[in-house]
Amino acid sequence: MKSKLLIDCQSGETSFDLFRLSKSKEVVDVCPNTLRSYFGQGLKFYKQGKAVFVSKVELAAFIRRGVTT
Repeated sequence: MKSKLLIDCQSGETSFDLFRLSKSKEVVDVCPNTLRSYFGQGLKFYKQGKAVFVSKVELAAFIRRGVTT
Protein backbone atom coordinates (compact mmCIF):
# COMPACT_ATOMS: atom_id res chain seq x y z
CA MET A 1 0.00 0.00 0.00
CA LYS A 2 1.41 3.37 -1.01
CA SER A 3 1.46 6.21 1.48
CA LYS A 4 -0.06 9.53 0.53
CA LEU A 5 2.20 12.57 0.29
CA LEU A 6 0.93 15.88 1.60
CA ILE A 7 2.15 18.95 -0.23
CA ASP A 8 1.75 22.59 0.71
CA CYS A 9 0.40 23.93 -2.58
CA GLN A 10 0.58 27.60 -1.57
CA SER A 11 4.33 27.77 -1.07
CA GLY A 12 5.22 26.29 -4.44
CA GLU A 13 7.72 23.93 -2.87
CA THR A 14 7.25 20.56 -1.28
CA SER A 15 7.02 20.82 2.48
CA PHE A 16 5.75 18.77 5.35
CA ASP A 17 4.52 20.80 8.28
CA LEU A 18 2.40 18.22 10.08
CA PHE A 19 3.07 17.15 13.64
CA ARG A 20 1.49 14.47 15.79
CA LEU A 21 -1.18 15.56 18.24
CA SER A 22 0.54 13.58 21.00
CA LYS A 23 3.77 15.59 20.44
CA SER A 24 2.10 19.02 20.28
CA LYS A 25 3.46 20.19 23.65
CA GLU A 26 7.05 19.64 22.52
CA VAL A 27 6.58 20.92 18.95
CA VAL A 28 4.33 24.01 19.31
CA ASP A 29 3.93 24.32 23.10
CA VAL A 30 0.16 23.79 22.96
CA CYS A 31 -1.50 21.10 25.04
CA PRO A 32 -3.20 18.28 23.07
CA ASN A 33 -6.46 18.95 24.93
CA THR A 34 -6.40 22.56 23.72
CA LEU A 35 -5.98 21.35 20.14
CA ARG A 36 -8.90 18.96 20.60
CA SER A 37 -10.98 21.96 21.64
CA TYR A 38 -9.82 23.81 18.53
CA PHE A 39 -10.95 20.84 16.41
CA GLY A 40 -14.44 21.42 17.73
CA GLN A 41 -14.16 25.05 16.65
CA GLY A 42 -13.11 24.21 13.10
CA LEU A 43 -9.37 23.48 13.04
CA LYS A 44 -8.58 20.76 10.49
CA PHE A 45 -6.82 17.59 11.51
CA TYR A 46 -5.54 14.63 9.54
CA LYS A 47 -5.74 10.97 10.51
CA GLN A 48 -3.57 8.09 9.40
CA GLY A 49 -4.75 4.97 11.16
CA LYS A 50 -5.03 5.91 14.82
CA ALA A 51 -2.51 8.76 14.57
CA VAL A 52 -3.84 12.32 14.45
CA PHE A 53 -1.80 15.10 12.82
CA VAL A 54 -2.11 18.89 12.78
CA SER A 55 -0.63 21.38 10.33
CA LYS A 56 1.56 24.12 11.84
CA VAL A 57 0.50 26.57 9.11
CA GLU A 58 -3.21 25.89 9.63
CA LEU A 59 -2.82 26.13 13.41
CA ALA A 60 -1.08 29.51 13.11
CA ALA A 61 -3.81 30.81 10.78
CA PHE A 62 -6.52 29.49 13.12
CA ILE A 63 -4.96 31.25 16.12
CA ARG A 64 -4.50 34.50 14.17
CA ARG A 65 -8.21 34.46 13.21
CA GLY A 66 -9.01 34.42 16.90
CA VAL A 67 -10.25 31.51 18.93
CA THR A 68 -12.47 31.31 21.95
CA THR A 69 -11.68 28.76 24.62
